[in-house]
Amino acid sequence: MAAHIPEALVLADALCCLGLGLLLAAAYDGARWLLGGSRPVCLILDLAAFVCAAVLLHSFAAGRSYSGTVRWYMAAGAAAGLWGYFFVLAPGLAAVRSLVRWLVLLPVRLVWITAVRPVGRLCGRETGRTAKKLRTALVKRQTKQLQKKAKVLYNSNQYQV
Repeated sequence: MAAHIPEALVLADALCCLGLGLLLAAAYDGARWLLGGSRPVCLILDLAAFVCAAVLLHSFAAGRSYSGTVRWYMAAGAAAGLWGYFFVLAPGLAAVRSLVRWLVLLPVRLVWITAVRPVGRLCGRETGRTAKKLRTALVKRQTKQLQKKAKVLYNSNQYQV
């Protein structure tokens, strides 16, 4: 165990762990976007993110850190990277993701509106769906019967039929 670690090395380790936290958060967010947000998926992804964070921190500490062990500032740097991603970058990336989805689906929507919908309307007229609807509405209007006047009681007890 190192007795004193220079501040420059502590800062370098913390910044590297901040980058690891950002990378882990981006991978987690991408996996949630691809796999969905149901409860079982979130549970599995949360557990996987926790295990990956532990493995990343221990690997970084063993491989590159001056101290050779995981220190509090490494965990704090990784947590700051996670928080920074989810509170700063994720809202903007969600807006970009929805814009990209809208742009990708735009040609599909235009083809649907300009080609598929009119063809569907024409086919519907040819098969007679519209005419059938009009015929049934006309039949319903013609078959409505008014009540017979003898059975209509206007004022309760004076008149009986």
